[in-house]
Amino acid sequence: MLGERDAQLDAEESTSSGKPIWRSVYSLMRCDSSTCQHGPHGWVDPMGKKHYPLKSHHIKRLISHVEKGGVLESHKDVPEAVRDELYREEQDRLERDRRKGGHVTGAGLPYPPINIHLSSSQSAPHGLEISDPKAANNLQLPSSLDIPGMRDVVVKEYSEWQVSNVENDSLKTAFREVCDVMLENGLDLEQVYRDQDPTFFIAKGIKIGIARRFVEDIGKWVQNVKNAIPVLELI
Repeated sequence: MLGERDAQLDAEESTSSGKPIWRSVYSLMRCDSSTCQHGPHGWVDPMGKKHYPLKSHHIKRLISHVEKGGVLESHKDVPEAVRDELYREEQDRLERDRRKGGHVTGAGLPYPPINIHLSSSQSAPHGLEISDPKAANNLQLPSSLDIPGMRDVVVKEYSEWQVSNVENDSLKTAFREVCDVMLENGLDLEQVYRDQDPTFFIAKGIKIGIARRFVEDIGKWVQNVKNAIPVLELI
């Protein structure tokens, strides 16, 4: 990648009096910390300040963005398409770590689970796993929702509720795409609620924010529906 970059820099310097685009992009995206474990170049998410490593194909997309007239003066200017790609790659990495049996810390680093064998008179310390599989399952799975109505119809109704909470047409379309993915895969809200796993939808091309919102709001929406049912019956 370095040889290709140097060749591009030489070509730009010979044809332009301004600062080469490649040099500007590489300089902007270079990590300030010499101890960064993600590599020499990365994107810092302005929302959470999390560092996402940038590979050669990411850099090329940023350069193409600038060459087409796009603005790239700070990390806030990184195009949404590149951000979504970085989010998906990070989610895929975390999912692979989870499948290997490790846990993931807030910084995204896997660590092995801690198993503690307890007698019947002991309780587990807060934040540590216990070795009883039944107890672990009870901790991991949310309680049943008992959602009223036909399952496929409920999925559509919930999707339209999400649509009603956004103004942007592209976001409305994105929520309806989640609905389509669910119906195509035979999923219902109960299953998605119990899994609490937006990575399935992200892998299908759904934007990370849309996927998270769709999964996380199910419980709240169902509760609102249940609270409204007695009122509707009285009317």
